[in-house]
Amino acid sequence: MSQVVLFVCPHGAAKSRLAAAFFARVAPSGWTATSAGLDPGPELSPTAGTLLAGTDAEAFLDRKPPRSLAQVVAPDRIVGIDCGPDGVTDHWELRHREFDAAMRDEIRARAEALASELGGG
Repeated sequence: MSQVVLFVCPHGAAKSRLAAAFFARVAPSGWTATSAGLDPGPELSPTAGTLLAGTDAEAFLDRKPPRSLAQVVAPDRIVGIDCGPDGVTDHWELRHREFDAAMRDEIRARAEALASELGGG
């Protein structure tokens, strides 16, 4: 049975999606990733797809509509990205505020570092 990292951002439409995709690309054995929003938006942010286009994590992007925290059952780790939901185990306050390549690269680095930590590396 896999352990789950839940990435949460305010709307579940962009930052959490990038983090889940980058984590899934390098996830250690036995770990999976999903995402949710505190106040889910109606659809995936088109910018999320644009920022992942051409990267090695593009195939891991979940393109379904954002889901609420209540729709994710018992995650093992909860990463709040620029938000602090109940039960958060990791809080990422991003340095880059614009949803652009710099933010994407920061999220990638943090997701890869978390995967390395969980994999014992």
